[in-house]
Amino acid sequence: MTNDTLPATGKLLYLCPADTPEARETANQLRLFGYETRLLVDVPSLLAAVEAAPPAGVLLDCGALCRQGEQAERALREMSARAPLACISPQSDMASRLRAVRMGCQAYLTRPLDIAGLLDTLDRLTAPPRADAGKILIIDDSPAMVAFYAAHLSAAGFVTQTLTDPMQALDALADSPPELILLDMNMPGASGQELARVIRQQDAYLSIPIVFLSAESDVGRQREAMSTGGDEFLQKPIEPEHLISAVKSRVIRYRALRALMVRDSLTGLLNHTSFKERLRAEVARARRLGKTLSVGLIDLDHFKRVNDSHGHPAGDRVIRNLSRLLRQRLRGADVIGRYGGEEFAVALVDTSLESAHHVLDAIRKSFAAIGQKAGNAEFHCTFSAGLAQMPPCEDADSLIQSADEALYRAKRGGRDRIRGPSTPAG
Repeated sequence: MTNDTLPATGKLLYLCPADTPEARETANQLRLFGYETRLLVDVPSLLAAVEAAPPAGVLLDCGALCRQGEQAERALREMSARAPLACISPQSDMASRLRAVRMGCQAYLTRPLDIAGLLDTLDRLTAPPRADAGKILIIDDSPAMVAFYAAHLSAAGFVTQTLTDPMQALDALADSPPELILLDMNMPGASGQELARVIRQQDAYLSIPIVFLSAESDVGRQREAMSTGGDEFLQKPIEPEHLISAVKSRVIRYRALRALMVRDSLTGLLNHTSFKERLRAEVARARRLGKTLSVGLIDLDHFKRVNDSHGHPAGDRVIRNLSRLLRQRLRGADVIGRYGGEEFAVALVDTSLESAHHVLDAIRKSFAAIGQKAGNAEFHCTFSAGLAQMPPCEDADSLIQSADEALYRAKRGGRDRIRGPSTPAG
């Protein structure tokens, strides 16, 4: 499957009432970020729409709704049980906020709207609960034990991958790193301790929790096993409830630690080092499966002018808006990172150079149309991008270098454009 289309977020938003220029402009801005927006003229039409097609969220212009009376407010309060409500108002006083709370609103925003703040609020209100409790790699030479662990963990919501041959462990880790490894101590070919040492030799897997499984009851031997890189020791036989509890607590801590280690604090995207690690993993996967991989480097045009003219907070909002647009328009399998400053990097898996160009160019046009805010002022930003593909590039470094050279040609050619390795400048 190639990345030929631009996926929307799949989130339907209703805006009510529709008879204001602000509502139409807000709807247009949200569409640029992949939201499907519908404008409803009054509360009765909104109630009917929610009944027919429940949305991910509802944006209410509370100033305009004040004219529709207490009956409308009661109806909205009842409707809030079926769809999260956010209020937009020109007022920020306590009385107005309290009235919105009594209508069932979970969020309150004031005009003039900051699109970045609005999107943060919508993300929070409309985010679906995470379906999986974590991905677990189970390595045990006993098919019966592997099946036992996998069945109980899967029933608890975990995604499980199983191996009965420890010699296949590195391939499994390279394909899709788990959030925890359940590792039997005694296996033919490689013991659990030996395999833990091999895993810990690689920086990319240093933080993944390893939980040893063994019938070993000697505390000294358990401590010795833990010294090889284990995080916990579970003694067989293991009660399913104990197994699930131990795994869940380790995964929660791993996610919190991993987020601090690999994510950029401003955008939530992978940081420079983490992107390059993921890129190397995707290169290895593409080579093994004979797939194409396209890489893009993206740089905001004249970004220094934004900071100089509108201030660094406005510059930060621009960076966050672009990061959000990239997350929403690219697929979950694609890799997105903040490469440094105002520069971003993307790796589009199983995607040709032509398809990558199509996708990024559509994102470029949408980003240029977004109204960026700095106080009461509105301005627009653009970006340039350079693309490279494997093959002919052979590794992560050559992909980055080729994309960087293409980005330079895009900048030299006038900015606000996408260039590939063979695309002439201009």
